[in-house]
Amino acid sequence: MFPIIANINGIDMVRLRDSVLTAPVFGGVIGDYPWDRWEKAALQANVDPTLANTGRAVFREAFQHDWSDELKVECGWLDGGTRMLYQALAFPAESLARWTYLYSADNCGDSDPAPAVTTDMIELATALQEAGFQTSVILPTV
Repeated sequence: MFPIIANINGIDMVRLRDSVLTAPVFGGVIGDYPWDRWEKAALQANVDPTLANTGRAVFREAFQHDWSDELKVECGWLDGGTRMLYQALAFPAESLARWTYLYSADNCGDSDPAPAVTTDMIELATALQEAGFQTSVILPTV
């Protein structure tokens, strides 16, 4: 995946996948599972703690409850949560609604359905730039 932002608050976004997904899920150390590493990166990127914790929860549940491959990808298991982090920074309210819905639906909750947050690179880059982040994507000017 082409990095939209190469570095956020000292987080190497190019290597986030490797740093998150190299944590063992079986026989790992409490507090150092992939979902824990993702949450630490999200907090370092200044993601709201509630949103970071909710992202951690769906990252974990997608694996532990063997969600569909499509949902595992949405919840960070292909890219180490890189897109989730971009989504959380670009669309925090939408991300919280979606992740809360996914977690609730998995646990037979009654959270209102929420659409998936965009994964389109241009839409993410535009929203990130509007939020004040310098991106490595050259966007057309209107």
